[in-house]
Amino acid sequence: MTDRLPGPTKMTDVANADAPQMPLLYKNPVAVSAQHHANVKVKRNRTFRYASKIHAVPVLAEEMPQLQNHYPLVFGPGPSAGVMALLGLRAGENLFLREDFTWAYNAQIPAYIGRYPFILVEMPEDKRLVLIMEEDEEILIRGEGAEGDLPLFKDGKGTKEGEDILNYCVAFNQSARQTQLFCEEVEKLGLLVDQRAEVVTPEGKQLSLSGFRVIDEQKFNELPDETFLEWRKRNWIGLVYAHFVSLGRWQNLIDRLPKGV
Repeated sequence: MTDRLPGPTKMTDVANADAPQMPLLYKNPVAVSAQHHANVKVKRNRTFRYASKIHAVPVLAEEMPQLQNHYPLVFGPGPSAGVMALLGLRAGENLFLREDFTWAYNAQIPAYIGRYPFILVEMPEDKRLVLIMEEDEEILIRGEGAEGDLPLFKDGKGTKEGEDILNYCVAFNQSARQTQLFCEEVEKLGLLVDQRAEVVTPEGKQLSLSGFRVIDEQKFNELPDETFLEWRKRNWIGLVYAHFVSLGRWQNLIDRLPKGV
């Protein structure tokens, strides 16, 4: 069985109602407002059913040193591709969710998944940043809710919890821009090579995953000294080694395959 990774999605696409493609996980997001979300709260004890059908998710550069311990970290296809964490070996299957849709113990949750259902986008007509969200009833609740749920507004004004969500999204976007710079430089220097993963399940079945790229270690080692020093100043060398280390995590995925696969 052969699967390919999904291609890149621009974060600003969601700000355009006519955009043909939404960012991963988002289907019909709306702007967050006191008028429409006055009594909306975010469930503190969430599940991750919304991520059950994805096998690859974008990651930020700053989280790569932690994620390397759990997931293979690869580069997607295409010139504007970013870094992605592989959550499964087949399309539509996230191997890090338990039966109750909680995340696997001791496995760090990628920031892209933790940010959902919110996202900060730039409105193209005036360059204004707007916080929007997917009105997912499994994450959000209208009314009183349970103890510990996080209100977005109170008495028509934003709450501290709402501000924290906004600040998290701002920090996410800033980190995403830095990640993009790293990926653009890797692409520009021609360090990426196409890769295909061939794995054999405990039952002896062969699975193949394609449509992703990795950094060629020899090409990386042949970088000029001045480039290496510049990358070290920008803390990019550690990102490359995190990527290399993560490529030894394929067994993590194989070990999580359901019996009989």
